[in-house]
Amino acid sequence: MQAHLAFLATSAFALSACGSDAGTAGASAEDRLLAADFPEVYRAGGPNAPDWAQFSRQGPVSFDGSGNLYVLDPFAPQVVVIDPDGQLATTIGRAGEGPGEFRFPYHLAVWRDGRLAVSDIARGAIQVFGPGGEFDRSVATGTLPELIRPDPNAEALYAQGSSGPDDGMGDFSIGRIDLAADDVVLAPVLRAWRAPRADSPEEVSADDFLDSSGSVSAARMLMFGGALDGVFFEPTLRWDILPDGSVAYADSTAYAVKIIVPGGPGIEVLLRPIPPDAVTDRLRSAAIEREIGRYTEILEDQGGMPAEFRDGIEERGFYPEVAVIRELGSTWQGGLWIRRAGEEPWDDQGPIDVFGQDRQYLGTFAAGTATMPEAFGPDGLVAFWEVDELDVPAIVVRRLTEGLR
Repeated sequence: MQAHLAFLATSAFALSACGSDAGTAGASAEDRLLAADFPEVYRAGGPNAPDWAQFSRQGPVSFDGSGNLYVLDPFAPQVVVIDPDGQLATTIGRAGEGPGEFRFPYHLAVWRDGRLAVSDIARGAIQVFGPGGEFDRSVATGTLPELIRPDPNAEALYAQGSSGPDDGMGDFSIGRIDLAADDVVLAPVLRAWRAPRADSPEEVSADDFLDSSGSVSAARMLMFGGALDGVFFEPTLRWDILPDGSVAYADSTAYAVKIIVPGGPGIEVLLRPIPPDAVTDRLRSAAIEREIGRYTEILEDQGGMPAEFRDGIEERGFYPEVAVIRELGSTWQGGLWIRRAGEEPWDDQGPIDVFGQDRQYLGTFAAGTATMPEAFGPDGLVAFWEVDELDVPAIVVRRLTEGLR
């Protein structure tokens, strides 16, 4: 396994640094435009919705194999299950400290047979429920992972990031949690490549969050809580699980989606010859100005932005390229949808490329014609969040044409 992990890291670095001919799918740089015509099946939510569909925010959603849609509402807190006709099937969980109850649920994973797992940040645990919504078990994990996905072949979860302080995993790692085991262990699946940084984050103490009066400062919480740790345009890890249990991920600025079978011998790469944009002086200035404007608005009610916070933004580092891939998702049948950057480097709503189950490029939805589904389901079902002019959320379920599933 260690040799396999080292191979993945080396391969990712080579692809990001100098390109690769490891894959040829979608080799043409010219987009083949697709029509984004997805008929609506039902919608739930909005200002006139019944009580069960009065969602407090746009939470994570997922389908099971029967076409039921699971919607996690973290502030309710509960999971709302909607049947294929758009009607309430059941609700799972409620506020509390007991078995099957939530304090602040954050992530959701649903298996095709209707089992589900919900990670609760405030409890430091993942709660597991059976196909009928009955509580099964609570798995204490300490520090919760950033994102979870169900292992389609077992009672296990794939997780990004750490599940505890001593597991050796980080934000650019994906591990597997065997929920059937007696002890919770995050077994490494891959450690993706991460751009090296000149300086490591400094140690932070409780005093760093206090202002000169000894009170907790929102600006200092942002500053020392990680808002200024990042590097402008630094690539992030984007990933999803295919129906056969393979992991598809992108970890560099290049248009390269790597696909691995956990524990397998090799790596498959989907490429398109779409190069990342170089970070110019103009982009540096624009990014700093935009970030200052964003935090000026955030801190407006806190007495404004302190000079040290502005200095921190102006002193942040820059990655030399802007990542092409911003988001990826696996369809129910094993295709891939890949969201690219928009016209501006901070625009995550660019075109969406579609690859079929055979890894061949099918075409592209032009920017502004389609959004990435929140979840893919059986029979071409896809779920999207929409908000009205008052920011009231509604979940909309549509159906993809056969060739795009």
